[in-house]
Amino acid sequence: MRLPRIVLLLSCMAAVDPALVQATEAPACDLQSDLLTPTAPLPHVAAALARKRINILALGSGSTVGETGKAAGPALIYRTPGASFPYRMADALRAARPEIQVNLSVKGGRSMPASDMLPILQNELAHGHVDLVLWQTGTVEAVRGTRPDALRSDLVDGVAATDSANADLVLIDPQFSRFLRANVDLTPYESVLEQVAGTEGIGLFPRWALTQDWVSNGQIDVERVSRDARDRTIAQLNTCLGLALAHYVLAAASEH
Repeated sequence: MRLPRIVLLLSCMAAVDPALVQATEAPACDLQSDLLTPTAPLPHVAAALARKRINILALGSGSTVGETGKAAGPALIYRTPGASFPYRMADALRAARPEIQVNLSVKGGRSMPASDMLPILQNELAHGHVDLVLWQTGTVEAVRGTRPDALRSDLVDGVAATDSANADLVLIDPQFSRFLRANVDLTPYESVLEQVAGTEGIGLFPRWALTQDWVSNGQIDVERVSRDARDRTIAQLNTCLGLALAHYVLAAASEH
């Protein structure tokens, strides 16, 4: 049986840091502990938190940089520069751990596949210290029908680059969309993300499952919301994803 929203939120977050709950009381979103259980520890993040300074690189396509296109359907076209979910994650981390300096760099671009992100990742790792890489990908490849093994190759090369740079890596899968589900077969690309995460021992943040759960329970549904509530719902979506991602990162760091 599903617990009441506030009870579930508190029980899920208390094991990590109550400050995360206090910092994000406004948005209503369930954070199911079974979805946010880390798939791998984040030792470099743990070391960075101990040093009270963490450098995070968020790499992705439209939803990461805040400039979405038509890939996930017309209802999910929006611009949120400086307010996409990686920025909200950084806000949640700062609120939860005010003694820690959180530095965030967001790279990528609308409709950008992993093959174009890989050289950006390699360049960023070569020219600056990064403790954590958040890599959102898979949607563009699915829409374009890219061979799944090409995505796998890019991800494996990215894993090697982050390992060499002594950084942790968390992959982020696509966001739930009825339009996307009806028009694209995401299964091969989700499988690639899961297989790479499992084989390489890295994190996989389940954005699809989280956002589908919120839609199913009528909490956050950008595709069905009224026009006058759309901007507020998009802001809620980004805040909730940021909170969930902060929870995931802190929980994975505590496992080290």
